[in-house]
Amino acid sequence: MNVKKYSYTFWGTFLTLLLFWILITGRFHWQHLLVGILCSFGVAHFNQDILLDPAERPLFLKTTIKKWISYFYILVVEIFKANWGVAAIVLNPKLDISPGFVKFRTNVKKPVNRVILANSITLTPGTLTVEVEDDVYIVHAITRANAEDVSAWYMMDRLIEIEEMEKDVS
Repeated sequence: MNVKKYSYTFWGTFLTLLLFWILITGRFHWQHLLVGILCSFGVAHFNQDILLDPAERPLFLKTTIKKWISYFYILVVEIFKANWGVAAIVLNPKLDISPGFVKFRTNVKKPVNRVILANSITLTPGTLTVEVEDDVYIVHAITRANAEDVSAWYMMDRLIEIEEMEKDVS
């Protein structure tokens, strides 16, 4: 009999989904817990081939945890600043927009960090990551100034700094 072993990543995903289930249902009856367990297990099982392997994950060390917290805090601040900027553009009677695309390269190496950068750009109002191919990004921006700013965004440097810290440890 061939018994399939599940990785720590699978069980971590399962527990995260189950905790989320309990959080959104707010019920502890056995029926709700059973459905939550079955659904969480099913989702984790059928998606285990797309879950991140340990080698692909960012290293969470004492030094990098602080950098990640700092990165996401600054990202939230940037999202709020961009919201105000887009609101100012939309509320301006002249509607001062000059949409366009910008293509640029980055020195971010790890695929997970490239995805984090692409999503960070997209989460910031006024910009949208259209394509990522290796280290080349194509981004649409609502104004030319936004397009020029995104190609030299300091958040890329923060991701590169985190990668270098991870490389020094491993």
